[in-house]
Amino acid sequence: MTGMLESWARRGMLKFGFCTQEQYRQAGERRRYSGARVAYSLLDVGENPTEEQIRVFEDIGFTLRTSNGTFRTTFPNRFQDVDAAAMRWMERFYAADSAIEIQDRAASHGLTSWEWAECIFRKFPRAGFEASDILAELIELSRGGEAYILEPEGRPLQYVKPPFAAPLAHPESWRYPVNRWIAFRAGKRFAKLDLGQNWIETAQARGWRIHRIPCVHPRARELARRNPNFQFRLRSVFDQTEACDVLRTMNIFNRSYFPAEDLARGAGAVFRSLRPGGIWIVGRTLEEDFSNHVSLLRRSERGWELLERIGNGWEMEAALAGAGA
Repeated sequence: MTGMLESWARRGMLKFGFCTQEQYRQAGERRRYSGARVAYSLLDVGENPTEEQIRVFEDIGFTLRTSNGTFRTTFPNRFQDVDAAAMRWMERFYAADSAIEIQDRAASHGLTSWEWAECIFRKFPRAGFEASDILAELIELSRGGEAYILEPEGRPLQYVKPPFAAPLAHPESWRYPVNRWIAFRAGKRFAKLDLGQNWIETAQARGWRIHRIPCVHPRARELARRNPNFQFRLRSVFDQTEACDVLRTMNIFNRSYFPAEDLARGAGAVFRSLRPGGIWIVGRTLEEDFSNHVSLLRRSERGWELLERIGNGWEMEAALAGAGA
């Protein structure tokens, strides 16, 4: 069987996965864009990871795609210009000893939240900082040498059985028919498990091992351990909170993710979450050149005041900036 697989691989009919840290390390540059063929279990780098393990975490997170089609793409220093602009306005409006409340929503795994929070705590040591996303962990079901990687609600993302790691939420390329066949068979077998609503308890009762895989960046987790003013929590961008002074929503309120009515609902939730005078940082990063196009808006009693644009600003600014009024 091994000889047959190697023959198919030479003919371009399949791609082997990266299922261990050693395989991933030896793969070199070709590993970074392998997407769901990298086992998501490698995201679990422990509490005190090495710099190499942190890079592995970041590389996998760069191409991780959730079941709803959202990519969690992020990378170091992605929002340097955004952070600098936000800090200028924050220092203008708030005293250094203010206990201001900051939220960074749709923060992916929280690397850019950690970078921004470190800047904020140097200028505003009493600030509270909440990073949030709708995904903070994945769950691995394993038994007999194979594993399924699932989202917390039970939706399967990946099937892992060395030497393969196969995507289940989104189709494998037609270029690799063997991988497609493996993914199809694995998806059918998972569906037959029929785990139901209490799927974790059911799986455990049937002999599956449960392992939780953290999806929060190691540096963000470490900051949360040493500074109680920083936390990472589950939150939707549509949640309405109170008494927030600065709120950031990058790379989420875009036409590619939401229809106009949902974008208006999101802008309204932000408006009602901010105190009067609070700052909303909203925009996107272009995939072509990773340039940021952002609007910094200040909440008034009835609408928004434009403070600054980075690049071309938020694409929905003119249409939706007044949605909270």
